Formats: sequence, C-alpha cells, structure tokens
Amino acid sequence: CIARGIAIKPEVLLLDEPLSNLDAKLRAQTRLEIQKLHAELGTTSLFVTHDQVEAMTLAERMIVMNAGRMEQIGTPEEVYQRPATTFVASFIGSPPMNLMEGLADGTRFTVGDTTLQLPASAPRNGLLLLGVRPEHADPGPSGWSLNVDVVEMLGAERLVYCKLGESLFTLRLDATLPAPVVGSVLTVAVDAEHLHWFDPTSRQR
Repeated sequence: CIARGIAIKPEVLLLDEPLSNLDAKLRAQTRLEIQKLHAELGTTSLFVTHDQVEAMTLAERMIVMNAGRMEQIGTPEEVYQRPATTFVASFIGSPPMNLMEGLADGTRFTVGDTTLQLPASAPRNGLLLLGVRPEHADPGPSGWSLNVDVVEMLGAERLVYCKLGESLFTLRLDATLPAPVVGSVLTVAVDAEHLHWFDPTSRQR
C-alpha cells in the first residue's frame, strides 16, 4: 500500500496505522524504513497511529487527539517535556506521568494524609494536580518517602511501583543502581524544573 501511494508522487501522503498488523520486531524495522523514505522523498506525510512510540520516533510535529479534539500540537520534545493537559501527560510516555491530586500551600503539597516538601513553591495555593515523570524522581538521602510495592527488571532499567500515601507512584531507575527491596521505604527527590502543575477542573497545564 505504501509503495502504491509513493508511485503516484502525491503532494501529501496519508498513512493510517500502516504498522498495526506487524509484530513488534517488524514494526521497529519498518519504522526505520519509513523514516528513510520520508527523508529521501521529502513528501509531506500525515501518519495516524495509536502507538506513542511510532508517534514520538516518526513525527517532526505531532498532534495529540482526544475524542476528536486536539489536545496539543508541537514537536515530540515539546509535547513530552511540557504536556498541555493531563490527557497528554498520561498518554505520551511509558510508563505514564505520575499524577497526584492534593492541596498546595507554598512549598508544601498535601496528598491525602501525606505532606510533601517541594523544591519550589506551587504556582498557586489550593487544589492542584502535580505531575512527575517516572525518570525524574531520583533516589537519595532526603525527599519524598515511597513504599515499594513491585519491582520489574527490564534489562537496562527497572520500573519500581510504589505508594506515596494512597497515590500510586512509578519510578524508572537505571539497572546499574541497587534494586529497591519490596516492602522497603525509598526516598526520592525531584528538581523544581521537573514538576508539572495542572488545574484539577480543566485538566489544563
């Protein structure tokens, strides 16, 4: 199908989930071939996919849609680093961004019965949603206390599933670091530039 589309030399090439029926290894190989084709042909291409890996690796600019509505448009880096809504924050990124609802008061953020000290003041006081990417919480001697529930070894990295009060919190850790023990308490710190704030009503950044 892709070859037939290219043969007529279109001004715009529409690819509607062309890799959806391929196995994981073949999908990865075909993604590379599509990238090479796009670079060679220079044809404007619109690639539709539900697979965020395909979107992030193939796009020069991407549009994240939700129920027929555009949630955000930008480069993959912009969308990942500054998600415009909680939908984008939880859809782009695997595992998704940790989102916690709580009460902000300056440099304190209370989630249920747990109060977190923040590296910088929240944008406003009151009810807010706080987002943190799994790779941006670093184990250290001080910070937020997480109860370790499950540890998954994925080769070069580990996913650590924790509880922060009553909220779920996922960490992505380099596999060269010591593996956290299930049932233990892990302390992590997050830099101010890696805190994402959202309005709990509008779900907007």
